[in-house]
Amino acid sequence: MKAEDNPRALLLTASAACALTIFDTNLLGVITPMLVADMQVGFAPMAWVLSGFLLSFASLLLVAGALSDHFGRKRVLLLGLSVYGTGALASGMASIIEWLILARIFQGVGAALLLAPALAIIGQRFRQPDEAIKAWATWGSIMGLTMVLAPILSSLVGGWLGWRWALGMVALICALLIVQVMRLIRESSAPRDHPFDWWGALLFALCMLAGSWSLIRGPELGWQHPWVLWPLLWGLLLFVAFILRELSTSGPMLELRLFASPAFIGGVAAMLGYASAAQVMAAFLPLYLQQGLGITLLWTGVALLPFALGMLVFPLVSRRLSAWMDSWQLLGLGLVVIALGNLGLADAVQSADSTRFYISMACLGAGGGLINGETQKAIVVTVSAEQVGMASGVSTTARFLAMLMGYAGLSSVMLSGVRTDLQGSLCIEPGCWLDAELVTAVATGALSAQGPAGSLPSPVQALQAYQAGFSRLFDTAAAIAFMAAILVLLLMRPRSVAQQKTSSRPESEPGRCSQRADQATE
Repeated sequence: MKAEDNPRALLLTASAACALTIFDTNLLGVITPMLVADMQVGFAPMAWVLSGFLLSFASLLLVAGALSDHFGRKRVLLLGLSVYGTGALASGMASIIEWLILARIFQGVGAALLLAPALAIIGQRFRQPDEAIKAWATWGSIMGLTMVLAPILSSLVGGWLGWRWALGMVALICALLIVQVMRLIRESSAPRDHPFDWWGALLFALCMLAGSWSLIRGPELGWQHPWVLWPLLWGLLLFVAFILRELSTSGPMLELRLFASPAFIGGVAAMLGYASAAQVMAAFLPLYLQQGLGITLLWTGVALLPFALGMLVFPLVSRRLSAWMDSWQLLGLGLVVIALGNLGLADAVQSADSTRFYISMACLGAGGGLINGETQKAIVVTVSAEQVGMASGVSTTARFLAMLMGYAGLSSVMLSGVRTDLQGSLCIEPGCWLDAELVTAVATGALSAQGPAGSLPSPVQALQAYQAGFSRLFDTAAAIAFMAAILVLLLMRPRSVAQQKTSSRPESEPGRCSQRADQATE
């Protein structure tokens, strides 16, 4: 089937493929109670339904970007959609929890294989500054729209037809996207004279697997647990081996020279700050709405609208601001707004002011919406057209790793805040130390639990500790966003008029040559 030259339809198709990963996360959160009841398993085994997906997804993002550059972006995207849809269908047909976990691991592989090439296709097609601004703003709006609609669609389909049909819906979407990709997207690649760096791919995948395992299990088992420390150590050793491999081979999977560009590093820093201080809040905000403000499960999706609508609307505002602001200014502004939103949330939690909490959620969503697409664009436009798959792999790996690190780190910060507050209210005698199970119970919303020496925190004490933990969490997220904004300022701000002129060019001469090479493969 010959691909048509329809840039808008191409953008919508590739963006919809990217949105599948967000849709999946929201879908699973909605149907988890139905899964637990139907399969008659505890929440601990169910946690691996998501964790298995995250492990395979994180491990292959950078590899998928390099594969799409080498073997063809359209080809890898079609493979990813096929694997992802098959995994969703197998998940819906699973009769036992073990098969469901395996199907989700398989689906995570497909998620990586579809996300990185879809982003590369957008980055390769929309290279000129004006069209890149519009394209990535549209991409950000579609991501925001998915965050708004996914919980509603998932609850409707799951409630009316059951969780198996909800998962089957994902397989149907994949089938429709495969038809659209074959019809609308032309093949593009960056052919090289050297074979693909399979050893580099293997080392990095194992490195990410070990590191992601530690980040996922750390908050649950404790950071000093052998099952957390040893994988983390192996991950560091594998990362060193990966760097040595990439430096010694003539055809590396990852061009380490990319990190010699301050603009590239600044874009990655912005992505890390955005994902770990704003995007990760999609996991924390529902918890506080339900346990801190007493919002029921049914109304949690509605209560999240101030945050989700900000993520939906403000990519369009970002597109307007791009006419007057450079990328580094827009990224810095968005990160500062994210920081202010988190500070507002921390203050609202401490003062138990629900109105201020919703306003601050809107502020946080506005900051995230401003730079969601801009972070992706800031990384991709710094490289030549032949490296957009590699750059997309770096950006998605940075985004996902920041979310994992943000979730693990902020969870630990919250536990520390809960412990400190409970320590002050329950431990009167010197040397008193709270049991870890008590702290974890309060931090997960169990507002009464057995304390030391038979003491029992009252609901008021437990709620105050819960609020103290979340206040510290939001303060820490604000600090992360502020630090990311400073890094963007230091790394991306043009240091001279000549540099500013150079940075404003559509792309460098090597990029133009690479684009011609890409066009020759279409």
